[in-house]
Parts: sequence; structure tokens; C-alpha cells
Amino acid sequence: MLQLRQCLLVTIAALFTVCAAEKKAPAKTWQNQMLFRERMIAGAGARGTAQTILHPIDVARTRLQARGVKMAFTPQTFVKGVGPQFFLAFPAGALQFAAYEFTKAKCVLAGLPGAGQELLSAMCGALAASVVRVPQEVLKQRVQADIYPNALAGFKTLISTEGPRGFYKGYTATISRDVPWNALSFMFFAQAKQLFTKMTGEKPSTEQNLALGAFSGMLAAVIMTPVDVVKTRLMTGDATGGIVGTFSSIIKDEGAATLMKGVVPRVVFLAPLAAMTLSLYEAYARQLVAKRLGVEASSL
Repeated sequence: MLQLRQCLLVTIAALFTVCAAEKKAPAKTWQNQMLFRERMIAGAGARGTAQTILHPIDVARTRLQARGVKMAFTPQTFVKGVGPQFFLAFPAGALQFAAYEFTKAKCVLAGLPGAGQELLSAMCGALAASVVRVPQEVLKQRVQADIYPNALAGFKTLISTEGPRGFYKGYTATISRDVPWNALSFMFFAQAKQLFTKMTGEKPSTEQNLALGAFSGMLAAVIMTPVDVVKTRLMTGDATGGIVGTFSSIIKDEGAATLMKGVVPRVVFLAPLAAMTLSLYEAYARQLVAKRLGVEASSL
């Protein structure tokens, strides 16, 4: 009897050990099979492609938000600042998605719930990208607002007048916009995909991911527009006093409605930006992992 009881205890303990091991071991997906270099390549490709395609809309947004700048609908206007946009979008995307996937993997191991995973991972991704994103925005927006004739002249002027710190003017305002926008976009996108799967019983296709990503980016863009206006004013030199001072002066001098200025081109820019970046990242990542493993991308 004693031996039987010991055998049962050993068996139960073994079952608990197996169950615990199964609970801890995450299912194999294309995300957790990605190498660091694959995350950086997929992120760089997704962000670089999306931002470059949508650059003309970004020019319109900046010129509408900047004070005293007229919007001229000419080909020359719509390519303003395309240099820093193109060349710096790739390293920014690489840093963003490498940090995003790294943080997400740590969150899975820590047992953090899905929405919490997306929020924290997207925030860390945006913070990592800000190292490149802020200098990109400073150069790009000042060229777009006719402060500098081109990016090279802007680079030389910044170095000679403000030094390296000049490239990070408006840093707090930028991360105050980018971190919440990325967090909200990624969270809305993840929740939208889960809802789609529950309603249809199928995973969304690439085209459906584009639509879900656009909807997610649009919601986040509208929410964060006031911070974007403040950031543009700080970067283009039309404001002083930091975020709070600029926010207050806009309301006092121009009215609260000004804080939503440029919301239409912002939504028109960020909705497809989110759609293209999120869906292209998944597409590039699946292809990279599938090629290395020697399997079909559709099987991942």
C-alpha cells in the first residue's frame, strides 16, 4: 500500500512537471523563430518602404502645421526632405522592430497578457527608434517648412549653430507623440486581428491585415494629433517654453481648434503608414524565416 501511494505521488509529480514544462514552452511561431538580423532587416524594409511611398502626404502635414508656411501643390514641394526621410527611415525601422520583438519575447516569458505585451513592446520599439527618428524629423521638417534649402545645408547649419544637441530639439515632444502612437497602433492592430479571427475563424490575409492596420493607425493618429502639432511647432522654431508652454500658447493665441490642424493629412499619412509598416513587416519577416528554414512562408 505504501509503495502504491509512493508510485501515485511520483506519477502525479511527473504529470505536474510535464504540464509546467508545456505551459512554459511557447508554441513555435515565425516571431519567436526570428534571428536578430532578420528582425532588423524586416523592420528596416517595412519602415523604409512605407515612409518613402507616403512622403508627399507627410510634406503636406508639416506645411499645414508649421506657422506662416504656404502649401504649394507642386512636384518640388512634395519631394522636400525626401533625403533624410529615405536614408534614416531604414535604421529607424531596424531599431524599432528589433527592440519590439526582443521586448515581446521577454514579456511572453514573464507571462504578461496580450494587450500588455503589445503596449510595452511597442513603447520600447518607439523609444529605440527615437535615437534616429528625432534627427530625421528635425532635418526633414525644417526642409519641408522651407527653413533649410536642403538636408545637407541643414546638417551643416545645425552643427555650426547648435551642435549635436540641435538634432534632438523637440525630443520630448516627439517621443510623447511617437511612443503612445506606436503603442496604440500595435495594440489596436493585435486586438483587431484577434477579433477578426474570432469572428471568421480564420487568420487575416495580407490584404485584410492592411485594412486592420489602417484602421488601427487612423484611431491612434486622431488621438495623438494635438501632440503632433506641438512637436512640429517646437522643431520648426515657431515656439518656445517646451511642450506645456507651446500647448498653452496655441490655445491662447490661436484657439483650441488649432491643436487639430493637419489632422486630415496626418490620418491620410499615418493610417496607410501603420497598415503598410505592420503588414510589410509580417510579410518580410515570414519570408526571411521561411527561406532560412526551407519551408513555405504560408506554413508559418
